[in-house]
Amino acid sequence: MVEDTISNEFIKQHYAGLYNLLLRHIRDANITQEILQEAVATTIAHSRAGRVSDPKRLGGYVYRVALNLYRNYRREYANRPGVHATDEEVDQLPAQRVTEQAAMDASIMRHVVAVIESLSTARDREIVKRFYLDEEDKEEICRSLQLTTLHFDRVIHRARQRMRALLEAKGLGKSDFFSVLLSLLH
Repeated sequence: MVEDTISNEFIKQHYAGLYNLLLRHIRDANITQEILQEAVATTIAHSRAGRVSDPKRLGGYVYRVALNLYRNYRREYANRPGVHATDEEVDQLPAQRVTEQAAMDASIMRHVVAVIESLSTARDREIVKRFYLDEEDKEEICRSLQLTTLHFDRVIHRARQRMRALLEAKGLGKSDFFSVLLSLLH
């Protein structure tokens, strides 16, 4: 019963973040969901069998298992005869996956912008927006705000901590914070 509680708690805390990370890599929602579910089940079995050395790092373990499962999936798929398409056939496919990804990216970006706008200090909002969203050079931001690079690093670090606290207040976990940071970097 305790293991089931741990499993449920783990899924509540990490599933969405892991799903988003894997979806960026796999780029197919159905395959991502299938592989993540199998990875979680495999990890739970490994944990119960004592094969997981640090239970606090189950998120990373699940992610590595999922990537291995995806590699195996691709190997199996690549070895099937008749599954390879020509360039002309690929060009004829509808762009549904691209639009789904664009919609998901737009949704993530709206959440990111909302979190940035809810930062308590104007300087935090400005630095995070300019550095991550506008992709301005660090040196340029430092010049315009009259900051040293070391001071900039401290400010951006504290701003990320505040963003993380805001996300946690909304019920999102550590892995969700890393998903937000990844969306800022792409």
